[in-house]
Amino acid sequence: MSKGKKIQKLQQNQIRDGRGQGTGKDYKPFIQAHDNKVASEGWISRHLGWKTQRIHNTLSSHERRFLYYLEWIDEVVDIREQFPLLPQSRTEEIAKQLGIKHANVEGVPVVMTTDFMITIQTSKGLVDIVRTVKPASKLSKRTLELFEIERRYFLEQGIDWGIITEKRMPDILISNIEWFYEARYLSTRPTVDEELVSLIKHDLFNIIFRDEGSTPISKLCIRCDKIFGIESGTSMFILKHMLATKKWSTDMNLKLRNSNPLKITNLEETQSVSIDNVG
Repeated sequence: MSKGKKIQKLQQNQIRDGRGQGTGKDYKPFIQAHDNKVASEGWISRHLGWKTQRIHNTLSSHERRFLYYLEWIDEVVDIREQFPLLPQSRTEEIAKQLGIKHANVEGVPVVMTTDFMITIQTSKGLVDIVRTVKPASKLSKRTLELFEIERRYFLEQGIDWGIITEKRMPDILISNIEWFYEARYLSTRPTVDEELVSLIKHDLFNIIFRDEGSTPISKLCIRCDKIFGIESGTSMFILKHMLATKKWSTDMNLKLRNSNPLKITNLEETQSVSIDNVG
């Protein structure tokens, strides 16, 4: 059986399995880590989502970074990655109207997917938008042809569609989110629980706040570990957890690193990012 036929058969099974359906925690990405066609390409990452509390599958570093950005934006309420354009017959019709080849493998038409279906909360209620992520250097003629099929497909449904390149992503902000992303969930560090956080967070905050950004944060957190008599690295983890949950805030336009000083503001202050910046 040819590669194209194998992928076609795989996609038929994915549709029967409910891939591309559901919302929130119940959504099933059309492409997942254990799919043979993904594994053969050698690049995929899996992250436990902040908003959906399910595993997200991203197929490139650009997708992964954009996912971090979406997690940070308060107005985003749902993120559905690897979203299929179904029925396939409709995208084939659009391709025919445009006079271009449909997405295919060895001449066999395959289901098209887009990177992110994003649900946002607006003053008028919930709205879906679609964003596909691609480095500017990879926007070839063929890629743009396939994107035009996507654009027209979603235009018919009244859904805003756009391309996100690395030039449209705030690098420092996303790097900062990446720095503390995994600390969102206490379960990622078995020695930390809600009780421990509650016991030391006020003193930890006061020590960092009074330092006024004069000491590298790694050194300050090591001191705190010794003061509190807790396992090395715990204070740093709790700091990251409080930033990830937006219970503490800092200037996200400044690069956060262990070796850099850090200024934080009062405990319950939140910092939001406008959805307008999504593109």
